[in-house]
Amino acid sequence: MKMLKRLILFIVALLGYVILREMLNFYVLAYTANPYLGYFVLALLITILVYFVAIPLYRISRLSGDPGPVRKKRKENDLIEMRLQRASGNKYLKNIDFMVPQSGTAIERYKMTTDVLSERCDEIRRKYIVHLFYSSAVSQYGFIDAILIFSANVNLVKEIFTLYTGRATGRDLWQIMKQIYYSIAIGGSEGVEFAVEELISKLGSDSLRSIPFFDKVMVSVAGGFTNAVLLSRISLITENYCRMTYIESTQDLSPEPKAILSSTRAIVDEPIKHIKQQLNDIAKQKAIDFSRYAINPTRTVIEKALDKFTPNTDEDKVQKQNVLRSIAVGINPLKYFSRRKARKAKK
Repeated sequence: MKMLKRLILFIVALLGYVILREMLNFYVLAYTANPYLGYFVLALLITILVYFVAIPLYRISRLSGDPGPVRKKRKENDLIEMRLQRASGNKYLKNIDFMVPQSGTAIERYKMTTDVLSERCDEIRRKYIVHLFYSSAVSQYGFIDAILIFSANVNLVKEIFTLYTGRATGRDLWQIMKQIYYSIAIGGSEGVEFAVEELISKLGSDSLRSIPFFDKVMVSVAGGFTNAVLLSRISLITENYCRMTYIESTQDLSPEPKAILSSTRAIVDEPIKHIKQQLNDIAKQKAIDFSRYAINPTRTVIEKALDKFTPNTDEDKVQKQNVLRSIAVGINPLKYFSRRKARKAKK
């Protein structure tokens, strides 16, 4: 068992090295074009890491401590009472005018309270999963995937802990951070694309396979879906830590694979369906200018699918704008971040 763990850690470390190498190659490429451009890219990259990773990690560490699930049944009631007391000062519950129930058993009152928080947690999870799905699907560099995955995981964990007014202990937080690292190593490497390329290609009909860029789009979508699944797993583990009161081992915090997949599919099934509809429309066209899809076919297909299949309600327009921002982040986070900072400076 120890040898297996060491082998897994070695593989993960190797994948992490590959991601780091891709980041350095990007910097060297910019430096080769112009030394000042290389320094500018490096500074922006460090700024993005600080803004999207270091600051959220610092904010997590500043959250007030909240012990996780107990492993002794006799301590469970004390933990429930403590969490109920803390819930009375929960900012989110106050904003929606929810009062912690005063009647019933402690377990019943705790379940009613956490059910309300869980609904909000589902909304937070959906927001980050959709963002990561689109941004990592259009991304064309492994190190950009790594930044996107790390940022999404860290910020999602921070929001869930903030929602439940607590954070993990040092040991449990370290376990969650290891899960995030595994997500980066898996999702940020090109190995994901090769692993799912054959499977996804089999899902297409003969007419879809006739599209020159079909395989590339499907592999990109599969990579985005894989990253979304990994993010969903982290979010469910974090929520279980904040919500569960008794566990026999840390394995109890990990949800079943079927639950992870079903949760992710419920969120990204509609975007994937729209992408397939757009590909079907392309396959039916007799004359089409494929040069429009040469640079980033996945981005073009998604944007056209948004124009065709997104209703014109105000809520859907907002959702469309959020998707377009996700695409912009996935294509060039450096450019998006610099423009965002410039807009804030003007304001």
